[in-house]
Amino acid sequence: MTQTTVESLFGTKAGVVWRALNQYGPSNITHLVKTASLSREEVFCALGWLGREDKIVMEQKGREMIFSLRESKASLQAPPKMIEEDLAPKAKSKRSKGKPPKKAKKTQTVKAPARQDESQAKESERTRDFLLH
Repeated sequence: MTQTTVESLFGTKAGVVWRALNQYGPSNITHLVKTASLSREEVFCALGWLGREDKIVMEQKGREMIFSLRESKASLQAPPKMIEEDLAPKAKSKRSKGKPPKKAKKTQTVKAPARQDESQAKESERTRDFLLH
């Protein structure tokens, strides 16, 4: 039984993104999400992993960032320990295109009302002090 570690989880997703970049060439985030069949968050994590290993190059083109593999002999081969099942596209959940996601409502704090007995007593005291002085 193998234990899932952070390294295996992120390393596996990095391998999927690496293969997508190797197969389709330079891509933006949207294209990587589609070709790698991963969520945006998973693609960003994988790109961070690949960046840490100095295997990708980022280039700003207009308003979007383009990611490509760094040219070297080592990067022309698939990363070690990658399984073929990682290449299989995963089923994605379909979200309704007509409605944007709901925003979380802000919680409002409400002050508890002061006890009437106490507030009336304080008010009477203040009135008495005012009149006597």
